[in-house]
Amino acid sequence: MNLDKSIKCILAVIFMSRSLLIGPAIVYADNDIGNFSANVGFFNQYSFRGIDQSGEEAAVQGGFDWAHDSGFYIGTWASNVDFNDNDSVTEFDFYGGYAKEIQNGINIDLSMIGYTYPGAYASSNYDYYEYSFGLGKSIGPVSFSTAINYSPEFFAKSGNATYWQGGLDYEFQGIKISGHVGKQWIDRETTYGAPDYVDYSIGASYAWQGFDLSVAYVDTDVDAGWDSTDQSGKEGRTIFGVSKSF
Repeated sequence: MNLDKSIKCILAVIFMSRSLLIGPAIVYADNDIGNFSANVGFFNQYSFRGIDQSGEEAAVQGGFDWAHDSGFYIGTWASNVDFNDNDSVTEFDFYGGYAKEIQNGINIDLSMIGYTYPGAYASSNYDYYEYSFGLGKSIGPVSFSTAINYSPEFFAKSGNATYWQGGLDYEFQGIKISGHVGKQWIDRETTYGAPDYVDYSIGASYAWQGFDLSVAYVDTDVDAGWDSTDQSGKEGRTIFGVSKSF
């Protein structure tokens, strides 16, 4: 895996983000063009819906977002990946949507997300997109959320796929405790490399000196003997991370 190339690509995203944030952002705010932000993070592993994406190695990740008071937003996000096929070193995502608080403090989020993998062979068919609908509500220090994602043609052309997730966050004295559970349904399970499965996690994060420190335990219910494959990247593991927002 060419990790150095991936890091340069991701840092380029952050560099462009900061260039937009310095100086001109003040003018944009006055003209009601919206708010710009960026983020960068380092993690000992990249896990997506409970399954490893970085060959169980470290991942550098970063993104750039624009949001308007009306509720519309767009953004990009990138990470190094390793699918053990020596042809893909970067995931580059694009998304846009509408998020707004409606009646009784309930928040809605409608979006479309495109997942792309520069450097991958075209025959791998990694690129795909999803539609997402989410709901959330906060009651004091407790926040609840749920969302459903749908793709008409999932990763590696594994057919239509649906993902449901639910989350619970509790914050006290600057520490946020988070719990998550999700269910992934996949049309062509063998093509994807996993059956319909459940993923879950529990973790905590803490803001320190301008950085966000996090730790999470992640696992799935994928059986090691499914389709004669091992459980590498699908078993329980602990993920540590440090990130910063601008």
